[in-house]
Amino acid sequence: MIRIQKSRILFLDVGPIQKLLQADSEIYPVVSAVLDMAYEKHLQMVVSPMTLYEISHVAYKKEASLLVRQYREFFTHSANLVLREIDAEIAQVAAEFKNRFGIETSESFQLATAFVSGADSVFTLNPQWADYLEAEIITPQNIKLLEV
Repeated sequence: MIRIQKSRILFLDVGPIQKLLQADSEIYPVVSAVLDMAYEKHLQMVVSPMTLYEISHVAYKKEASLLVRQYREFFTHSANLVLREIDAEIAQVAAEFKNRFGIETSESFQLATAFVSGADSVFTLNPQWADYLEAEIITPQNIKLLEV
């Protein structure tokens, strides 16, 4: 198992970020520790625009437009974090994943972004992603804080 700190490119799925923002009592410490370690080790992290969309959608529902602007600032100006734009290659790979695996459109774009970005590890709440990607799939449930 590749340890997160040995990753070249770590893809962050929307689920762990949502749990961090919700301060989910069970998962929050793990997600926080992973992100802290990623910044300390200067790991390259990648997120999809679908992640920004999902968390912004929740903020808009709460009528928190300032929060939406803060999310955008974080995702577009954070050190070591790349908001990978959806381009033609990602769109085609997403279509292939959706067709091959029968998954939702948003999930296919998340997977395609990780794949095209060359992520060797993926931090997600979806352990089944191991069936779709060759990257190491890391979930809060299977990571040990000592390993972080």
